[in-house]
Amino acid sequence: MTSISTNTIPAMDQDDSSFLDRVILPLLQRMAQLSPSYRRLEYYNAKSDAELAELGLTRADIPAMVLGARFHAC
Repeated sequence: MTSISTNTIPAMDQDDSSFLDRVILPLLQRMAQLSPSYRRLEYYNAKSDAELAELGLTRADIPAMVLGARFHAC
């Protein structure tokens, strides 16, 4: 008797967390890192507080400045 499986997506149980950790999360992180907003956040985050002060900014200003209307502080 021949058996054919059409389930090509692995079941999500405890052993599959390593699949998420090894494949899915790094993929999502890389996609985020490729976005222009992420690069701008990294650019300003790399500056010292003194450099930010010269630009008239504080660290608290950066997310709202970079993300604009997409940023909502709680």
